[in-house]
Amino acid sequence: MASLIFPLDARRVKWSSSVEQSWEVNEQVSASGKRRAISYQSLPAWTFNIDFPYLTAAEKDQLFAFYTRVKGQLVPFYYKDAENYKVENLTLIKNSDGTYQLVANMNGQQEPVEYADKLTVYVDGTEQSTSSYTLDNGAIKFTTAPADTAVVKASYEYYWKVVFSKTKITVTQIFKNVFKVSLAMKVVR
Repeated sequence: MASLIFPLDARRVKWSSSVEQSWEVNEQVSASGKRRAISYQSLPAWTFNIDFPYLTAAEKDQLFAFYTRVKGQLVPFYYKDAENYKVENLTLIKNSDGTYQLVANMNGQQEPVEYADKLTVYVDGTEQSTSSYTLDNGAIKFTTAPADTAVVKASYEYYWKVVFSKTKITVTQIFKNVFKVSLAMKVVR
């Protein structure tokens, strides 16, 4: 199945759009006041709250069709954020299986990426042809593995794997053939 990609250009969002980071923490406090806390998350939860202040009728229809296709909150899809989407010359770490995982860099927090485009890969400073590697779930696998001492770097634009946060979508008409919508999408792994 082809990857589902959010159809609207996130660079057209309103400036007041936001990103939330959250951690679920279980806390117990004893009668003496001693606190015990634990989180079962290894990565933070991210939510993108975005407003599109001006949509055309065609974009509104495209958004409704996409929302139908993913059945609201049911089916995950990929979203390229307006601010957090690009990595330049990042040194990649070699996985135990010999692949190199692409990562998102969100305010210093790095986490695995499943989908990316505009990928350029370098081994010891030399750009690699696209026929010398494959990309599978965000992991680069070389047809001929680089030396263990090789430095592998990459530049790319990444997408966040998300679902809509709400079970319904409301698009408001503000003028003839001009609409606005507010959306929230949470990252899923």
